[in-house]
Amino acid sequence: MTEIKEAVETKKDYAQNGLLKTKFKYSIMNLKSYDSVRHILIENAYSLVENQKDSNLPLDKLKTAIENEEIKIYEFKDKKYIDRLDIGRIYHQPHETKDGLTINRYFTREGTNPFESVGEYQTIELSIKDWNTKKIVFHMTDAYFPKSWNNQVANQIVAQKYFFKPNNEEWKKKLFDKIGLDYENSPKHLINRVTNFIADEGFKIGYFKTEKDKQTFSDELKWLQINRKFAFNSPVQFNAGIYNEYGIDGNNGINNYWRNPETGEVSKIEKRDYFKPQSHACFIKGPRDDLESIVQHTVDEAAIFSNGSGIGQDIGVLREEKAPLSGGGKASGPLSFLKIYDDHAGTIKSGGKSRRAARMTTMKYHHPDIMKFVRGKVREDKKALDLMKAGYSTGMEGEAVTTVTYQNTNLSVRIDDDFFDKVKNNEKIKLKSVVDGSVVEEIDAKKMLQEIAFGSWRIGDPAIQYNTKIQEMHPCKNSGEQQSTNPCSEYLFLNDTSCNLGSHNLLEYSDKKGNLNIEEFRNSVRLTTIASDILNDISSYPVKDIAQISPEFRTVGIGYCNLGALLMRKGLAYDSDKGRTFTAGITALMTGTAYETSIEMSEKLESFIHFEFNKKPFIEVMEKHKNNLENILWEQINNQELKETIYSSWENVVNRGKEFGFRNAQTTVLAPTGTISFLMQADTTGIEPAISLKINKNLAGGGNVTLVNQEVSTALKNLNYDLQKIEDIKNFILEKNSVIGAPHLNPEHYKIFDTAFGDGKGKGTIPFEGHVKMLGAAQPFISGAISKTCNLPESASVKNIYDAYLFGQEIGLKALAVFRNNSKPTSALSLGERGFVELKRGETEDLPHRRNVFESEVKIDGTPLHVLVSEYENGKPGQITFLAYKSGSTLKALLETSGILASSALKRGVNLEDVVKGWNGQEFKPSGLVIGHPYIKTALSPLDYASKFLKLEYLGKTEVANDERNVDVHKLRGFKNGAFRTYEREKINDWDFEEVLKDPEFGGFVEFNSDDSHINNKNNSELKNSRGVTCVECGNSMKQTSANCYSCDNCGGKIGGCGV
Repeated sequence: MTEIKEAVETKKDYAQNGLLKTKFKYSIMNLKSYDSVRHILIENAYSLVENQKDSNLPLDKLKTAIENEEIKIYEFKDKKYIDRLDIGRIYHQPHETKDGLTINRYFTREGTNPFESVGEYQTIELSIKDWNTKKIVFHMTDAYFPKSWNNQVANQIVAQKYFFKPNNEEWKKKLFDKIGLDYENSPKHLINRVTNFIADEGFKIGYFKTEKDKQTFSDELKWLQINRKFAFNSPVQFNAGIYNEYGIDGNNGINNYWRNPETGEVSKIEKRDYFKPQSHACFIKGPRDDLESIVQHTVDEAAIFSNGSGIGQDIGVLREEKAPLSGGGKASGPLSFLKIYDDHAGTIKSGGKSRRAARMTTMKYHHPDIMKFVRGKVREDKKALDLMKAGYSTGMEGEAVTTVTYQNTNLSVRIDDDFFDKVKNNEKIKLKSVVDGSVVEEIDAKKMLQEIAFGSWRIGDPAIQYNTKIQEMHPCKNSGEQQSTNPCSEYLFLNDTSCNLGSHNLLEYSDKKGNLNIEEFRNSVRLTTIASDILNDISSYPVKDIAQISPEFRTVGIGYCNLGALLMRKGLAYDSDKGRTFTAGITALMTGTAYETSIEMSEKLESFIHFEFNKKPFIEVMEKHKNNLENILWEQINNQELKETIYSSWENVVNRGKEFGFRNAQTTVLAPTGTISFLMQADTTGIEPAISLKINKNLAGGGNVTLVNQEVSTALKNLNYDLQKIEDIKNFILEKNSVIGAPHLNPEHYKIFDTAFGDGKGKGTIPFEGHVKMLGAAQPFISGAISKTCNLPESASVKNIYDAYLFGQEIGLKALAVFRNNSKPTSALSLGERGFVELKRGETEDLPHRRNVFESEVKIDGTPLHVLVSEYENGKPGQITFLAYKSGSTLKALLETSGILASSALKRGVNLEDVVKGWNGQEFKPSGLVIGHPYIKTALSPLDYASKFLKLEYLGKTEVANDERNVDVHKLRGFKNGAFRTYEREKINDWDFEEVLKDPEFGGFVEFNSDDSHINNKNNSELKNSRGVTCVECGNSMKQTSANCYSCDNCGGKIGGCGV
């Protein structure tokens, strides 16, 4: 860039976009209302510059700019302010010339085709069927894939989601003229257009020293992608290169904006959407505290959603409810506008697809409306539940959910260390007015955290963001605070910025022993960091402010996936010091290499515009990353080469960064890598562990087969088990979905094979703390943050989550989201369980195929009676059977009929006491003395006995015993199998915060009474599949991954998150 030029706009543009009509040399944007983050008092700005103690930031330069009216002065309440971003523009030192980058071959050879590096290709037929109707929703007969891409499901999803398959006849002809087909049918087509676009456009703006360097870069980047080592985020796959490769400019829609990297000017793209494609998945932008900005934000979000991306905002910048307005009257408060934004997102389908748009909304804990924010979504979900009970349709698109609000928004509370100190010291929080900072209320800090944890326990929202750590590790502090994140929480940065993501498949950089090829990984990170940075300049943006500011900071989001698979291959348990040490090391290696590349680009091209103004805090953050290396338990992995490479990398980052600066304000995040994992055929996403030891694999010719995760065999081989033992262990896994008790397997190796879901019954499941600790291992070496939802079993308590939030602060996390299995009723979770569903006339709840049966065999007046009670998993009776009478007898028929009617009633959800009410007191033979039961000694009839037996054993009604004083409740069936506790829980309103907190099991803040007869000794941690949320593309029941995020294993469809 040679010079930063101001945009001179028409009066209309000034009114609509807030760009300055009057010329200022450094002020490009007009902030029409006070912005507490961007605006800084002039005298404070002087002090800030002086405190940098940097000779390259002479204070006189700022003073001169102000005196010469080269920078806009803002006046609010008789005080004068300037924009922090204008200060950054004043001190930027652009390069007069660009040297361009030199790219040497590492993966490829000159003159060879990188697509041939994967060996032979084959033509395969791909199809995806609607899960319910079996109707084909996607079909391609001539897909052309490398034979090594042997995951049929992944190939189907890649072809359906990413191959360009136009319906427009003119577009079809253009494709045919280029590739001989009127649609893309191979990853070669996809990778070729994406890479050519990045390389060619990058060369035009001076990224490469020579044409040869450009060609080398192109070949190397293609090699990485076809060898499944790396993939860009979905917007790149959807949009990049379609115009450049095929001459197709796209459809008319909301016009995007593009910033000219040479002049800094932003212009509206009058051509269609593929001309300058939108490549970024994550956006952060929020309204300011004035009505025009609030309304304009609705338009901005629409533009972002229409491009298939997600957005985060800080709603807490808006003044509290009932605060005074300057023109008189009272403010309606931020939650009223949050409702508008959320409803708007539910109406606009993201990217024009069928999925809903995704949002993140944050609020700081000291906002006066914070408790309304914390409770609001819980209240809305309860409304949806009540509507479902009343018969309104379920599912995310059902009438019950679409009637309520906040269903498209993830909520997080921003909390700092001062808050946690007050929690620990039982102190109060002062809630302060947005208008003038006055204290409007005080609230107990511990209770606030309990209510946040309750919301997380009840529906998965809100989550926590740790503001102290966020701002501490913010490298551009002088430009303002980071206020929010993208919907998945991995991208944290300033407002009006965006990030394009790209992920590396860690498993593909290792050998069969799990040894990482360090040099290969570093070369790959360098190439992909360059590619991601090029995208900042050659891509368009859906909002003009973002098109202006985001390229000035040039954030990129390099990350990885398949960590879980690699750890298993190496024989390292996910929840272990060794596993966490290796994760910390590889994360530090990735981020260090990315920053080294950023320095190289800054030296050869130019630093990001606001680096000089932020040099001091930026270097301080780099030094903190470097110092965190001392906390890694290096002895756990005994890899001296990895350790030395990482230390050397971070020495370069700090020392060369001081000299040459940085091209990017941020370089790494850990994204969820949902659909792009299929493009790399990765077994595990993001930082997640393996989901299960068993996988279902679709076969090319149709049908599917259940297999053991291939890394299990590799890990067992690396642990020195022979082939026969490995085969025996695999057969055991196929039967049990667990290694616990497997033949030959050393119990010390069990933890290596722990997975997210375990066997589905609580065995072999990675504990909740293991997930949180893994976040703690990686976060110190990530520029941004980490997208990961830590899943809890349904039996988890509010205190489990409360303690996790405290623990997250202790280990230095930036954000923590949790989701308790089956906790969100609006998604109609738990196939096979009632959940929230009220059984209608004719509907029944079936017993599990394998269930516990409680038998009672007694004699009444000498006549034998045999009662069998089949139980649900929660201990409640679901079926009653009477035995031991001769076929054809009247008594047998009576008891059989009574048992059938009672069982039918129980399965329809009728209360046990109501079911047996009619039996109580019935008198017929046999009657009299009862022998065989310790507490029931007399009965008027078999049904009278059954009534007493069921009331006593399952409901704890000791009054039905002949001598109530002799009853030992600890020996009753309901105490042992959890039925007492189940019935007791039904009396608790688990949507009521106060009731839940008083309950020892739901709340966890009070202890069980050891004499309490309704203690549930059963820990039901079984993870279920979901129902109700069905994939709109294929009809499959979707898997819930967090509070508002779902994925389809059949076609790769998504709900929630950034990008389609």
